[in-house]
Amino acid sequence: MLRRDDLRRYICEFIGTYTLVFFAAGAVVVSASMDGALGAIGGGLISGLVLMVVIFAFAHVSGGHVNPAFSIATVYLGLLERRLLAGYIIAQMLGSALAGLSLLWAFGSHGDMGANLPNTLLGISPLTAFLIETFLSFLLMVVIFGALSAGGRVAELAAIPIGATVGIEVMLMGPVAGAAMNPARAFGPYVAMGDFTHYWIYVAGPVIGMMAGAVVMRFTHGEISPPQP
Repeated sequence: MLRRDDLRRYICEFIGTYTLVFFAAGAVVVSASMDGALGAIGGGLISGLVLMVVIFAFAHVSGGHVNPAFSIATVYLGLLERRLLAGYIIAQMLGSALAGLSLLWAFGSHGDMGANLPNTLLGISPLTAFLIETFLSFLLMVVIFGALSAGGRVAELAAIPIGATVGIEVMLMGPVAGAAMNPARAFGPYVAMGDFTHYWIYVAGPVIGMMAGAVVMRFTHGEISPPQP
C-alpha cells in the first residue's frame, strides 16, 4: 500500500530531479545553440545554484536527493528506509527522462543534449572519465556527510556547500570528463540523445564514489541521526 507521505516524497524527488536536469543540461544545450555563450563557468554556476535551490525546496520533505547514487548511500547510512529506495530511484529517473525530452522538444538537438561525456578530443578515455567521476562523487559525498554531521546551522545550510561543490566540479571537470556525480543527471540527456555508449561511466562512478565516501566518513565522523521531515 502506497502511503500518502511516501507519495509526497516521490513527487518531490520527481519535480526536483526534473528541475535539476532541465537547467543543468539545459545550460549546455542553450550554450551550444549560442556558440558557447555560457561556457564552463556558466554551466557550473547554473548546475550548482539549481541544485542548491532544489535542496532548499525539497529537503524537508524527501531529503532533496535527486540522485540515485546518493539515495543508495543514504540507505547504507540509515538515513532512508530501504523500502523507499526503489520509489526514489524511479521518481528520479522519470523526472530526468522528462527533462531531457523537454529540452529536445523546446530547443532541438544541440550540444549532445547536455549529456555527460568523456572528452575524447582531449584524449580522455572512458576509463579515465570513470576514475574522475568516481573521485568527484566521493568528494561530493564527503562534503554532504561533513555538512550534515556538523548539525545546527551548518546542517540547515548544507545546500550551500553542496551546491558550491557541484558547481566547482562541473566548471573544472565538466568539459573534460562529464562531471555528473549523479546517474539521474546523466540519464535524461542520454535518453534525448539516443546513445547510451558512455552512460555506464555516470552510473558506476557515482555509485562507487558515493558509497566509498559514505564508508570513509562514517568511520571518521561516526553516525548521522536520521532527519525528521
